[in-house]
Formats: sequence, structure tokens, C-alpha cells
Amino acid sequence: MSEDFSRSNRAYRQPLEQQLSEDARSKLRQKRYRSRLFNFSRLAGPARTLAFALLIISLGYLAITQLRHLFFNTSYFEIRNLEVIGNVNLDRDYLLKTAGLAPGMKLFALDRDAIRESLGNEPLIKNVVVELEGLYTLKIRITERQPVLYAKVGIAFYEIAEDGVIISTEGMGEKNLPVITGLKLQAAHVGDSLADNDEYFVANNWVKSLGDRILQNVSEINFSSLPNPYLVLVTGEKVFPRSVEDFKNRYDFLRALLDNLRKNNVEPFYLDMRAPSEIVVRPKKSAGATNENRGSKSGG
Repeated sequence: MSEDFSRSNRAYRQPLEQQLSEDARSKLRQKRYRSRLFNFSRLAGPARTLAFALLIISLGYLAITQLRHLFFNTSYFEIRNLEVIGNVNLDRDYLLKTAGLAPGMKLFALDRDAIRESLGNEPLIKNVVVELEGLYTLKIRITERQPVLYAKVGIAFYEIAEDGVIISTEGMGEKNLPVITGLKLQAAHVGDSLADNDEYFVANNWVKSLGDRILQNVSEINFSSLPNPYLVLVTGEKVFPRSVEDFKNRYDFLRALLDNLRKNNVEPFYLDMRAPSEIVVRPKKSAGATNENRGSKSGG
């Protein structure tokens, strides 16, 4: 119906146009041309927008393809050097394997948190820093825990760090560390923390307070009775201290007393320092000893 109307309209206009002057017909043709040009320009705008969008999509696809090739099929973004710093007791290859690292690993696959977590599960490691130097070198800085004492459990020697973490149970006491006995650690394992263990807290305080000068002459500190610990000297004497501070303050007098007892051929079974101003000496029994000779007192 619309086409019929259009054809009939054109058919109607043609006789009319023939009656117009040449100048009028020229103006009418120009008007129709401008109308068609205007309609075309209205359509050209969306067409240009669509063409621009198609161009952007094509360029984006090309860029993604090239980047994918760059990342996956070239060595430009690969880690070439792996450096491990600070490891003393842990092997470098073991640390890299534990962290899941190897040369040739892609940079975009690097997960620093995962590396820190993997290495942090190793009891001997206290702290881990992972840093990228340039584009090709990955540095792993390790801070190892250092054992400060042995906790002797049965025949096993548990190496314990200052922060209370058990870092090994494999040794046989060969390291020059203070030996603590009497701690109830039969259910403890490597990697467990004793930071909240009251017995360990007291034992560690003794170790820190006494210092190397005194500890080198102490074979064992026993905490089977936490309120009444005792020490065994490397010379074999058992000593019951009043407190760690009192023991430190009277340690030199104790050594002088022991030297004097040896000069007099007195072999102590134990020495009791729990009295505030004296040291009670209980000598070992000899064949000729009587009950009256069971001890002596020395002022502190």
C-alpha cells in the first residue's frame, strides 16, 4: 500500500514538474539532493561508530594475542636467578624445593605469600623475606631460629629456640647448650610452640638470667618440681637454690666453698642454698661415717 502511494505520488508530481520553469526544476532537484545527503549523513554517524568499535576490538585481540605469546612463549618474563641468603643449617636446594621455585618460572606466576607460607612451615625458619631485584633475580632472605637450650625427654634431646618453638628432636645433646630436665613434653612434636607453657617460661628465664659464665659449669637444671628446681654441676654436685637471683649472687661463694671442700676431701651429696644466709652441705656417706656427721653449715 505504501509503495503504491509512493508510485502514485511520483506519477502525480511528474506532470506538475514539467509545467515548472527550468530554474524551478533545478532548485527542486537540489532540494531533493540535499535531503538525500542529509539522510545519508544521519546513517553515516552510526556506521563510523560501528567501524571504530570493530577497529578497537581487532586491535585489542591482536594485543592480547601478542602479549600471550610474549608471556608464555618467550623467556623475557622468566626468573633467571634465585638467591637464598641467611641459610646456615638448611640446604639451598631444599629451601627452593620447599618454596616450589626453579629457574625459568614465569614472573606472573610468582606468589610471594605462598612462598613465605611454605617456608614458614619449616620449624628452623623464623622469618622469610621474598623480594624481586630487577626483572630476573628473586632473593629469599632467611632468618633461622637458633636453639638456646635442650629439653631432655627420656633419652631424646629437644632443641628449643628462644621463642619456644621445638626445632629438632633428632640430636643427642652434642651441642653446647644448657640441658633442662623435668619438663613434661612427651606429647610435644617438632614445630610445636612452648610459648604458653609455664614450665618452659620459667626454665627459659633461668637460662637467660644465669648467662654463659655460670651455665658452662652447670650440667643440668631440673624442673620436675617447678617451685623447687635443682641444678647439677658439671662436677656432679646437686644444688638446691633459693631463687635464680640468689643463686647468681652467691655463685662465686658456692664455687669457693666447693674448692674448700675438695681440699678437705669432703665429697658433697648435695648443697642446699634455700636458707637466706647459709649453705647446708650434705656430704656423701663413707664407710666410717656416723649419723652425727650427716652435714655441715657454711655462712653465705
